[in-house]
Amino acid sequence: MNIEKSVLGSLDRIGFESPTMIQFETIPQIKQGYDVIGQSETGSGKTAAFGIPLVEKVMKGSKVQALVLAPTRELALQITEDLRKFSYFKRLRVEPIYGGVPINPQISGLRDAEIVVGTPGRILDHMERGTLRTDNVKVFVLDEADKMIDMGFIEDIEMIERNIPKQRQTLLFSATMPESMMRMRERFTKDARKIKTKMKVDEAVLKQYYCDVKPQMKFSLLVHLIKKENPNLSIVFCNSKRDVDVVAENLKENGINAAALHGGMVQNKRERVMESFHAGQIKVLIATDVASRGLDIKDVTHVFNYSVPKDPEDYANRIGRTARAGKSGKAITLLCSDDHQPFRRMSDIYSYDVEKLEVEDLKMLPFKRNEQRGDRFNRFGRDRDSRFSRDHGRRHFSGWRN
Repeated sequence: MNIEKSVLGSLDRIGFESPTMIQFETIPQIKQGYDVIGQSETGSGKTAAFGIPLVEKVMKGSKVQALVLAPTRELALQITEDLRKFSYFKRLRVEPIYGGVPINPQISGLRDAEIVVGTPGRILDHMERGTLRTDNVKVFVLDEADKMIDMGFIEDIEMIERNIPKQRQTLLFSATMPESMMRMRERFTKDARKIKTKMKVDEAVLKQYYCDVKPQMKFSLLVHLIKKENPNLSIVFCNSKRDVDVVAENLKENGINAAALHGGMVQNKRERVMESFHAGQIKVLIATDVASRGLDIKDVTHVFNYSVPKDPEDYANRIGRTARAGKSGKAITLLCSDDHQPFRRMSDIYSYDVEKLEVEDLKMLPFKRNEQRGDRFNRFGRDRDSRFSRDHGRRHFSGWRN
């Protein structure tokens, strides 16, 4: 692939031997200078797909030359760590920028940074302050772009894009490409190479099941399955932040070591949850799709779909959190009567082999909703500790223009 010697040495150092399909398809196109729109499943190596040619293009000691946007602090930190590994022998300065932490250390770090990786809200904060100058940016990367749209970052992203050079290379990577991204693709890229690799799971190691359940018995079934399966680490996926909070609280009341994770939690709280989950101190993570994308969560043995995802590609990304690196795993989806048709469409698209799992002697457990659990939750069911760490009302940009 004609990779620069210093970068190749860094890849050797971390044990990279051969490229994944998304890397094989995109790296040569990026090296040639094309804008690229890359789509592939979670865990397929998208960070290296844009990261390897990115660190090749950046020169030591020449201001900020690359800007990478990510939807969450966790993903920004993971990308930062990977880029530092890829550029180990080039000694590039990669600076992570995100909200929920003091800004002064970031201001100091930006003075010598050649690559900046961050969340849109805090990146825009630094641009407004004049502490992040982007007039030398040659490569602009949006990772998990669809999730940034879902999380309400589109206006911030557009403001950032308006204030970086038009003569640049734009790389847009994601696991899904919904219609909501059309405006971003058309505006941000020019004559882009569109690359999509096949979504797949290794059904030799990942077994998929579904269970029929009545709505009033859904939580009881989840508790039954968790206790019966006794997973090492597991993720329970819900479609809404409210459901995540309610299910997590009820699981804890039933003696299950569980914690919630979603985009409405403050950053330091989310980080504590992820650290505890990585360390095995929390065995069951209740999450929205933010946890199925981008984050490197190892040794997950079970995935439970408490809610059927809205998009087939989201289902593929959820179940892709288990059975990684050749290890076995299970994905179990709980289906009420209205869920069967959309779930059948998802499994048909990918030709998945999904078995029915029979459950007998299921006992109904109490399930307390938000309004039954005291004043920790406000009247809308939102955790009083959960709030956005960005200013949704900020739309004025007082800084410079290119």
